[in-house]
Amino acid sequence: MRTSPNKYAACATRGFTVLEVSLALAILLGAAILLTQFLVASTRQQKLADQRRLALEELSNRLERMKAAKGSEVTAAKLEAGELSAASKARLPGAKLKADIVDEPGPAGGKQVRLTITWVESGGRTSLELTGWRYSPAEGQP
Repeated sequence: MRTSPNKYAACATRGFTVLEVSLALAILLGAAILLTQFLVASTRQQKLADQRRLALEELSNRLERMKAAKGSEVTAAKLEAGELSAASKARLPGAKLKADIVDEPGPAGGKQVRLTITWVESGGRTSLELTGWRYSPAEGQP
């Protein structure tokens, strides 16, 4: 029995060569490396965003407390004296709060309150600042 050469030629081209498989694996490996780098960077950015949100919440809470307090009670020492929240202590390593109060000129008799929180990050110290104003109530207002 004699076989034709065309039958063997058709069978030889049906599979993948070692070169094709190697190239496919190299492309998959490159994609996996890029995906891993993206996930690491995304996780880091999420952590930084969470820290900034937490710091902003801490400053906002302090500013709200300052606005609710009596005018004579608004001092830098009192604003700095309060303890940071448990979440801020846990997620903002080395966090420190600084308050600056400047009297605003003019008949309104207001105060500019600048709160700054700094904490340690992997790249160094990071800070976030929030500024608010407090004015004395006009005569006849509570």
